[in-house]
Amino acid sequence: MKQILFSLSLVWVLMSCGTSNKVVTLDDVFSQQYEQKMISSGQNFPDFYAENDSLNLFLIALHERIPVKKFQKRVGWSSAELNTHIEFLKSKDWLAPGDSLRPSIFIAGSDDGKALYSHSTPISLEISRAIEDELYKIKKQYQKTKLSKSQSFETMAFFILSDVLLDNWQINAVEKEFLKAETRPERHQNYYYYAIMEHVQAPREAFGIYGNQYRSLNDSTTLSIYGNNRTVANTKLKNEPQFLEDILKTAPRLSAENQQEMGDIAALFKPVLLDILEKHRNYIRHVYQVSGYAKEISFEEFFIWWYHFIYTETTNMLAENGTLTVPEDGNFYYIGMH
Repeated sequence: MKQILFSLSLVWVLMSCGTSNKVVTLDDVFSQQYEQKMISSGQNFPDFYAENDSLNLFLIALHERIPVKKFQKRVGWSSAELNTHIEFLKSKDWLAPGDSLRPSIFIAGSDDGKALYSHSTPISLEISRAIEDELYKIKKQYQKTKLSKSQSFETMAFFILSDVLLDNWQINAVEKEFLKAETRPERHQNYYYYAIMEHVQAPREAFGIYGNQYRSLNDSTTLSIYGNNRTVANTKLKNEPQFLEDILKTAPRLSAENQQEMGDIAALFKPVLLDILEKHRNYIRHVYQVSGYAKEISFEEFFIWWYHFIYTETTNMLAENGTLTVPEDGNFYYIGMH
């Protein structure tokens, strides 16, 4: 059965690779907008700004196989400055060691994102069908929670079926039990995943990927946002006091106990999700190779970012089927109590 699944998935890869990507030029690199994303915890984060000295654009140009000399001429770096920047990026583990000059963080331009979504389809389809098959059990588990007394499942469906089942309450299991990763990549004595993505689908976030963001309101309360329109929300939170007031009046409040209840729901689906990923492991590794990312980053770093495309497409499939409704502004807001 696993061989059949891999064969069908491989056919999908070959079909997806049927059209060649357009050549990305330096003008393209300098004219596009980019987002920088990170997966980390605690004090693990870069100790420098990649936008300084156009280092982010240099990494993108390397990813797109643009000759170093062309980039050097465009930005006016001397040979000494070029070598300084290269050694700096290597010291931060953002460039692979050796002379190949390949980024060691995840970079996705427009064509990369399209290809990754295309490759996601067989996995996302199986996950979405599994969620629909398990929906009765998921709803039944939710009805046992205290949160269900004040919030209907329909109101919470986007949050539960996407963030709880696939992202925030599940990402550690994907890292540790599927990827077998004990720690995140070590970079200059810090541990984090990092990505630079072309800002496709503006004003929504890059590639429309759903994700989490937290804003402390006080010592015991956090405003949490799950969605793909958080940049717009942050602007409104900064400039429109009434926007925050409306959220505080209407957003569900999740106590520490409620958040544990969400963990119980995630645990219900975890073995199903891990089984699907495991069945597709050979396919996932094949995509890692044919996509070109194997020449730049580790399998673990590749997959953790591709997984964001996979669960985003799964979420959109569930929305298309009417299983959940994505909020009109793309975001789900809740107040975390701790």
